[in-house]
Amino acid sequence: MISLWFALAFAGPADSAWELGFTKYAAQDWEGAHAAWVEVQKLEPKRADLSFWLAASETRARLAKRPIPKDPAPPANPGKTLKITAVGDVMMGSDLKKGEAGLAPDNGIELFADAKAIFEKADIAFVNLEGPLADGLPSTKCGPQSTSCYAFRTPTRYASTLKAASVDVASLANNHAWDLGVPGQESTMKALDAQGIAHAGRFGDVAILERNGQKIAFVAAHSGECCLNVNEIAEVQRAIGEADELADIVVFSFHGGMEGAGARHVPGKTEIAWGERRGDTKALSRAAIDAGADLVLSHGPHVLRAMEVYRDRLIAYSLGNFMGFRQFGTGGGPTGTSLILEADLAPNGALVQAKIHPMALDKQSIPRTDSTGEAIKHIRELSAADFPETGVKVADDGTLSWR
Repeated sequence: MISLWFALAFAGPADSAWELGFTKYAAQDWEGAHAAWVEVQKLEPKRADLSFWLAASETRARLAKRPIPKDPAPPANPGKTLKITAVGDVMMGSDLKKGEAGLAPDNGIELFADAKAIFEKADIAFVNLEGPLADGLPSTKCGPQSTSCYAFRTPTRYASTLKAASVDVASLANNHAWDLGVPGQESTMKALDAQGIAHAGRFGDVAILERNGQKIAFVAAHSGECCLNVNEIAEVQRAIGEADELADIVVFSFHGGMEGAGARHVPGKTEIAWGERRGDTKALSRAAIDAGADLVLSHGPHVLRAMEVYRDRLIAYSLGNFMGFRQFGTGGGPTGTSLILEADLAPNGALVQAKIHPMALDKQSIPRTDSTGEAIKHIRELSAADFPETGVKVADDGTLSWR
């Protein structure tokens, strides 16, 4: 086998600069990596994935120079309260393995039937988009015999389904962001852009929306290479501080924590899923608020978790599954118990009022209104157990209260 040294010795200038960039990046020399990839851009501007690595290295180099924010002053400008509606993992169907049988009929027009009216009342409706929007791109993520690996591909036309459901912003920072590699991530961003849906995900991708005369920023993180890393708390804080200079209200969304029915509690330590460090979700969430975030929306465990109010800001530790059409959340129980969160924020970002609307996923993992109120019971129990001092209390109608 030809050694790496031998291969590099006979590589062209673009290949050498490309590999040098990754060497610098691994050593956290963000400026050095960026300089190397700028050289690649001059020599081979159409090299695959170059745009991603340029953005990643430039963003991390810029953030590294910023101080970590400490107790930033909230904005003093007057204004109306802002209603943000949020749900967890949304996957509208995948044609990777099952073809058209893996997709909802009529472009998924019924997928949000029970949620649309609640979304429409919000100033901003948020989802975590679990899986890329792309047409025909291949995936090499899972082997042909794998039974525990999941990769998704939803046609780009389903972006119009999100628009029709009144979705305003999507997080693209999750473990399915690269199911189709960087091209799939870029395809997703373009499909959302075409529908006027904002997104936050890869390095440098911060969503900025304007409502009620205010600017609202969404910053997103995960544990993989795609995005800000949930294990790098200082870097996340710097990114939030940067967004706080651009906006009046900052929402921090992250995909982290263990997964499954046994992961309902917040352990208060670094969590591991599938051998990967998925962050200390409690430390990360509170650090985000300390840095200037006004609302924290977490997802990833595929089950609901506690909610607490920390420094007058709401933290939802997991919004659970919201939709996984014929793929996940189809078995009922904790992974099929869901909700829609409504949070009204004051102009300075403090929580004014909040409510949860209980949902349950049907056998196809489509969210339906749940008259039994199972989600209310879950949030009430988990918040009292995990955060006895700061956890929310939940009335029978889903209204939240706190100390």
